[in-house]
Amino acid sequence: FGFQPTPMTAQVKADLHMIRNRNYLNPRRFYKSSDIKKDTTMVQVGTVVEGAAEYYSSRLTRKERRQNLTEELMADSDTTSYTKRKYNALSQEKQEQAEKRNRGKRKKQLGQNKRARRVGY
Repeated sequence: FGFQPTPMTAQVKADLHMIRNRNYLNPRRFYKSSDIKKDTTMVQVGTVVEGAAEYYSSRLTRKERRQNLTEELMADSDTTSYTKRKYNALSQEKQEQAEKRNRGKRKKQLGQNKRARRVGY
């Protein structure tokens, strides 16, 4: 296409990772499968410039603008609330599984202790 590849910095890699996994950020929105399956070398990064025909209300203010995609997603309240909710649900599920596992271990150990007392060890 006649353009120079952008140097792969950690920031660009993080943005590409976010684009690759955007399906998990908003499950209610459908995205086609991404073309970026592996690390690509030919990537162009640009800045969106709003046209004069756009309304002022639809533009982002300077305070709302972020340096990169990752920071923009972290500042988005919908995305952060969804990720917090999912994280809490997953951690609670893991905790319940661990409690079940430990309950079984405690029962087993308690039974072994009772047997040991009966036999006289």
